[in-house]
Amino acid sequence: MKNIKIGTRGSPMALAQTQVIADALKAAHPGIDVQIVTIESRGDKDTVGRLGQHGGKGGAFVTELRDRLTSGEVNLLMHSLKDLPGNEEYYDMQHLFRIGAYLKRDDAHDALIVKVGQTIDSVLQGGVIGTNSVRRKAFLRSRYRGAQVVHFRGAANTRLEKLDGNMPQPLPYGAKEKPADALVLAKSGLERIGQGARVSKTFSIDEMCPAIGQGVVVAEYATENSEIRALLGKINDKETETCCLAERAFVRALNGHCNSPIAGHAWIRGGELHLRGVVLSPSGRFILEEELNTRIMSAEELGQKVAGALLAAGAEKLIELSRYVD
Repeated sequence: MKNIKIGTRGSPMALAQTQVIADALKAAHPGIDVQIVTIESRGDKDTVGRLGQHGGKGGAFVTELRDRLTSGEVNLLMHSLKDLPGNEEYYDMQHLFRIGAYLKRDDAHDALIVKVGQTIDSVLQGGVIGTNSVRRKAFLRSRYRGAQVVHFRGAANTRLEKLDGNMPQPLPYGAKEKPADALVLAKSGLERIGQGARVSKTFSIDEMCPAIGQGVVVAEYATENSEIRALLGKINDKETETCCLAERAFVRALNGHCNSPIAGHAWIRGGELHLRGVVLSPSGRFILEEELNTRIMSAEELGQKVAGALLAAGAEKLIELSRYVD
C-alpha cells in the first residue's frame, strides 16, 4: 500500500501528533505517501461542556473517528492513548479495532502553568486552578487543599488563551466557566505545540500520578486490515507497548468509568516492569496507592495484580462514589 490516509482531530496538538506518525511511516517505508485527514469530533465542537455529556472521552473524541475508519475513508487513526477509554470491552478492541503502533512515550508528567502575575506558591496555597480531568481535580484537592479547583476545557492552546484572559464571550452552549490563576495540562502536550516554556512546575509521579497512557501517541486500525497492521508493526515501540498494556489491564480490571479518578503509570528499569496504580475519591480525601514490579509476570498480569490489591483495599467503593459526582 503506497497511499495512506490518517484520520485525526483538527487541533494543533492532534495535528502535531499525527505528523509524528506520518514521519515515522515515511522513514520506515520509503516511497509511501501519507495524507492527514481532519475529522471534527463532538468534543471539538463543544469545547467547554463536561465530557460526560458526550459519553465520556470515547463519545467525545473517538466515535466519529472510528466511523470514518469503518467506512474506509481513512486507513488508520491517530489517538492520544489517554483519550481511548481504558475500560473498553476487550472483545471490541480485539475484533473491531486494534492499536497497531505505540510510539515511544514522551514525558508523562503533568504540569502547572501559572498566569502572569501569579506565583506557584500563591496558586497552590489559595488560587484558582483550572482542569477538565477528574483525576487531576482529585489530586489537586488531595495535595493542595487551599486551592480552588474549577472546570476548564478546550484544546491546550485554547486553554492557554483563556488563562491569559482571551476567553470568548459569550461561551458556546450556554456554558459558564470561571477565570483561573493556573492550569494543569500534560507536559508532553505543551511541548508538542511549542509551549513547553509555559511550564511553571512539573508534578512528580508521587504528587500526581499520570493518566493511563499519558504521553503516548498510538495508531489504531481496523482489525481486518492486515496490510496496515504490517506497516504499523515497523514503527511500534515495544517498551512503550509493554508499559501501556500493563496500565490498560490495570484500569480494565478496576472496571472504571469516564468519571473515575484513576491513575496508573508503568516503566521499565533494571530489566523489571514497574506499575504504580492510584484510585482516589473525587474530593481527594481518600486515596489508595499500590506499586509492584516484576521480571516474570506478563504486563497484563502485573496490571491485574495491582488492581486486585487496590480492590481488596476498597477501591470499588471509591470508583462507585465517583459515578454520582458532576
